[in-house]
Amino acid sequence: MRLRPNRLATAFAGVAMLALLAGCASTPSESAESPAASDGTFAKDDNTIVFAVLPDHEGADSDAQPIADWIAEITGKTVDFFPATDYTAVVQGLAAGQIDVAQISAFTYYQSQAAGAEIEPIGAQITEDGAAAGYYSVAIANPAWDGSTFADFADEPVCFVNPTSTSGRAIPASQLKAAGVTVAPENVLAPEGGAHDLNALKVAEGQECMVGFAQDIDADPLIKSGQLKEIERFLVPAAPIVMQTGLPQSVKDALLAEIAGSTQATLTGHGIDLNEFLSDGWFGFDAVDDKYYDSIRTVCAEVADEVEACQA
Repeated sequence: MRLRPNRLATAFAGVAMLALLAGCASTPSESAESPAASDGTFAKDDNTIVFAVLPDHEGADSDAQPIADWIAEITGKTVDFFPATDYTAVVQGLAAGQIDVAQISAFTYYQSQAAGAEIEPIGAQITEDGAAAGYYSVAIANPAWDGSTFADFADEPVCFVNPTSTSGRAIPASQLKAAGVTVAPENVLAPEGGAHDLNALKVAEGQECMVGFAQDIDADPLIKSGQLKEIERFLVPAAPIVMQTGLPQSVKDALLAEIAGSTQATLTGHGIDLNEFLSDGWFGFDAVDDKYYDSIRTVCAEVADEVEACQA
């Protein structure tokens, strides 16, 4: 995901379902009106929105707290964080109807639908001021690496992010294939629970791998500081914020009205302060529909034999 400017087990393997919806909660203001629940259902109860974000970096829930507060303000309901331990837990939680709203990656959106989730996008994240939705998967290398091109990845151990990451696994696999680069199975390093920031650091350390991939917000600071060098970068469909189609229509309408086409000013207009994480890498949500993510479906069709998580 790329909440900022976006495991080795199969994505659809059985995961122990999380029984308790714990963690931080956001409480709506006293003035907010709670939309009726007569025409739909909620994951927990009529007074609660269960919200999930991908654990793609340490402190992901805390970084998303203002978004949770915003959802509470929009809906007039308490917002509980879904305790996601990895990407697969979010996929399974969406498919099982245990999550009402989630901020996920394009690939996780594809996977969740493939797993049976009936979800739809509310908007797609904007990660640069004045830009359209979208971000970059960056092919990175340790400065001491003796290769110089994307093609040189063929003979190297490559550090990918976990198999359900759009910019850390699916897009890289597609681009490698398009370039005629084959990475031997023993050279595919993608630890369960792997995150973009940790992956970028692994390449910078150069112990397990000298090359790999990470989303731009995690790769770019290390490139700027000289700890990494950039080899290529590839445009990725923006991370969506999604909702269950079975939510009450009044709730869905309220979320769409406020979130789709929003900016930082929309959130602060609700009296919610942006934290540093959002101030630096979140500038609103573009309005998009399901077709916006057709490119991910195309990528998965191309690399299903290499990326197990694409095998719906």
